[in-house]
Amino acid sequence: MLKLIIVDDEPIILDGIRSMIEQDKTLFTKIVTANDGIEALEKMAYFHPDLIITDIQMPEMDGLELIRQAQKRNVNRFIVLSGYDVFEYARKAIQLQVVEYLLKPVNQQELVDLLKRIAIGLIEERQFRVEDELEQDQQPSSHNDNVKMVKGYINSNYMKDISLPDVAEYLNLHPSYVGQIFKKETGESIVQYINHLRIDKAKELLLSMPDISLEKIARCVGYENPRTFYKLFRRYVGQTPGQFREQLQDD
Repeated sequence: MLKLIIVDDEPIILDGIRSMIEQDKTLFTKIVTANDGIEALEKMAYFHPDLIITDIQMPEMDGLELIRQAQKRNVNRFIVLSGYDVFEYARKAIQLQVVEYLLKPVNQQELVDLLKRIAIGLIEERQFRVEDELEQDQQPSSHNDNVKMVKGYINSNYMKDISLPDVAEYLNLHPSYVGQIFKKETGESIVQYINHLRIDKAKELLLSMPDISLEKIARCVGYENPRTFYKLFRRYVGQTPGQFREQLQDD
């Protein structure tokens, strides 16, 4: 979901920090590592990180210079690591708008808590940015790529037990963000869209396959519990599946 570059010239520390983050399953699920600032800049050419965790003292290019160069590439979130509690380093890091300055050895819980706070901030920024773009965008909802991908995924998987988190994982986006843009573009929630689609598919089956049982139709359109199917069908159609089928037969 979120992308992270970890930079340190000590392989043991590099692997240790990555392991800490992966063990706690933060929202930073795409992680690459670099042994120095130059390698990190090279990887930024194809991997655009949301956050950089970097050591300060490294050969050839120190962490502060890496931050300066990364900012030119539109990276704006940083955590600085150092084995030396030197105020001048901390002061310079703050001037460069570093998120946090942590001393080695890194405390795992402190790091994970910090990453969670940063992730929330990044997601909120994305949401605000999307809201601004949607307000400025005069294109119809069908032109929104994310919404089209959501609909395409649901149309292909409505017969399965799917939910908002499943859709969000498919898009590699946060569930709240996906739900927000979908509701803004379509006027209904993803759950409502799934139910509408399933009920429409059920009506097609009731029309084309008059001998199939209602319980089987329920399972075919994604409802393992027939009672849930009956309840939702009546809510959306105004009558039960059985009444709908009888009406078709009478016609």
